[in-house]
Amino acid sequence: MNIAFAYNVKVNDPSADLTKQTDIEFDLPLVIDAIEKTLQELGHSVIKIEANLDAYEKLKENKDKIDIVFNIAEGLGGDARESQIPLFCEMLGIPYTHSSPTVHAIGLNKEFTKLILKSGGIARVPGSQTVSGNDFVLKQELKFPLIVKPNKEGSSKGVLDKNIVSNEKGLRDRVGSLLKEMGTEVLVEEYIDGREFTVAILGNNPPKVLPIIEQKFDFLPAGMNKIASYELKWLYEDTLKDLKDAYRCPAEIDEDLKREIEDTSVRVFKFLDVKDCARIDYRLNANNELYFLEINTLPGINPDETVISYFPIASRAIGMKYRDLIESILKGACERQGIA
Repeated sequence: MNIAFAYNVKVNDPSADLTKQTDIEFDLPLVIDAIEKTLQELGHSVIKIEANLDAYEKLKENKDKIDIVFNIAEGLGGDARESQIPLFCEMLGIPYTHSSPTVHAIGLNKEFTKLILKSGGIARVPGSQTVSGNDFVLKQELKFPLIVKPNKEGSSKGVLDKNIVSNEKGLRDRVGSLLKEMGTEVLVEEYIDGREFTVAILGNNPPKVLPIIEQKFDFLPAGMNKIASYELKWLYEDTLKDLKDAYRCPAEIDEDLKREIEDTSVRVFKFLDVKDCARIDYRLNANNELYFLEINTLPGINPDETVISYFPIASRAIGMKYRDLIESILKGACERQGIA
């Protein structure tokens, strides 16, 4: 097949300065090269299309040559940026991998996703509210401690250790800082203190839940909050001699919890009409109640085993090689769209 490969390339180094986190969700050149090479090894021709301001014209110019778009592009700007390449494909009538524009737009909005899942009785979610200014009135049912984070960002962008707050002053300070430095809607959410899990899901009929991963926090410096913060993902994990100090896969959990996480994940996947793959994050509180946190409909697929990329980690746990993972995503997309 002739495959157009849509992506955004990361050029900046991670930084705790929120104003410099502009391309943290994009993919490293080595990831882009690995996917291109893998698609070629699978026997396909690849047309690379960076998801910049010229992407639509490039797709349009090559429309008659393209059988399907392998899409990992995060997009440029706006709260529906992950929908940009899928929207272009829809306009041009080109099949593509991963979810639809609507699903990507919903998934990037943490609050909207939770409200949808809660209304459908699909998953338990933390109490929360979104704010766009610092003159908000905190919902009476929200009790400290709370966690403050951008409502429409991924990769823990803007989620710093100090974002867990225990009083009104701390809340106002962090909300104000995020509004000023990131210029985005802020989510104020009930902080669920407990174990954290991330779940990779692959395929469509039916979706397959890969081995559950538990995030570990013991390697963090003393006094830091046990959350998957920006510092944890982009600063401290990189200092580990043994990457398995940051996670356990498969997670050590009993069969009842395993079944609950798997069943909930499949329900979320189907209810939101997600396609081909996704990754879902949960928290388990002291009463063993499972809370949905968020979904990533464009999960990272970094092949480098010397860095932490949870979807490939989960797939390797069942003996799936990187080539198999890419092929499975592509095959699933082709099957559901009737492409031979």
